[in-house]
Amino acid sequence: MAEASFMADVRLALGLRQDIFMFRINTGKFLPIDWRPGMPKRVIESAPPGTPDLLGVQQLAVSMIEPADPGRLVDRYIGRAFAIETKHGKGQQREVQKRWQEAWEKRGGLYILAYTMDDVISGLGIEL
Repeated sequence: MAEASFMADVRLALGLRQDIFMFRINTGKFLPIDWRPGMPKRVIESAPPGTPDLLGVQQLAVSMIEPADPGRLVDRYIGRAFAIETKHGKGQQREVQKRWQEAWEKRGGLYILAYTMDDVISGLGIEL
């Protein structure tokens, strides 16, 4: 399965879940759609180099002691930011991707290097 096809499968599977909000990130530089020959070139960078393919947030339920009633547990919801870099076959992370991962994880984000759907499932701790 090609990387683009695998990424589409991940997007579809996770996009059906109510506890996940996720979107595709494209990296690169582009000319605006309204650019015409003879106009000054204005280059737009969509995302910094190394940015993973997919970014999202997962809603997690956490049981906490109710501050107003210390004898009662209540569920609260928090969001966990995640990033998924999809790879195909023997594809490897580039150095700039490794640096992005390190910066993301240093700040508490979850980073998943995914070669298979099982990598995604186990990384997020979900069932499909």
